[in-house]
Amino acid sequence: MDHEIEDWELWNKYPQHRWIFNKLQLALDLDYRAGPCPTLPSLAGYYCIRPIYNLYGMGLGASKVWLDTDDRELMNQQHPGSFWIEWFDGPHYSVDYIWKNGWKPIHATQGYNNSDDLTHFTRWDRIEPPNIELPSMLDKLKDVKVLNIEFKDSKIIEVHLRLGNLAGDWYGLDKAQTIIPVWKDSTEEFISSHKDAGYKFVNRPETAIDKIENYRLGFLYK
Repeated sequence: MDHEIEDWELWNKYPQHRWIFNKLQLALDLDYRAGPCPTLPSLAGYYCIRPIYNLYGMGLGASKVWLDTDDRELMNQQHPGSFWIEWFDGPHYSVDYIWKNGWKPIHATQGYNNSDDLTHFTRWDRIEPPNIELPSMLDKLKDVKVLNIEFKDSKIIEVHLRLGNLAGDWYGLDKAQTIIPVWKDSTEEFISSHKDAGYKFVNRPETAIDKIENYRLGFLYK
């Protein structure tokens, strides 16, 4: 299993599966309300506007917005490579899968953030994998052998051709139950108080830190 492989490397490794990187097409294939900017939805409501392609990850360029069906002014402010997708409420899950005559979950976490900031998570907890039925179209990816899928409740919002937990921050942390990201603006008091509570710090800056002003320095775990 690959450790710390990045999505842009997978673009070259699996050219036959590049369709999965197109988040707009994935949303349409899943029958979500979605469309490219500058089109507008036919139903007013909260939507997530995000890049159609984002191989950096980290929620770059994603935001929650209210869209009216005639909000041309707001839509014209969006990046031309973005799309809108209906907003999903519910817990945010990250689940690793392995192919064994079907996709079997092997590791799952639940992340916590604020809908006003989709990049900076405050905590990730190890959980039992949620019982979510996957669409059969993902079986086309079985030759990859592993997947990481992110959900809002039972709704798929990301599919990665790699492990996301076991090949990422949770790699080698078999007994860890909680990971707390440490961002650039985290105070020394914040870090020391968690260390006093038994957390250990791992220095692991996020990739593409020049894309985020308040980038991640590492994380605390226990």
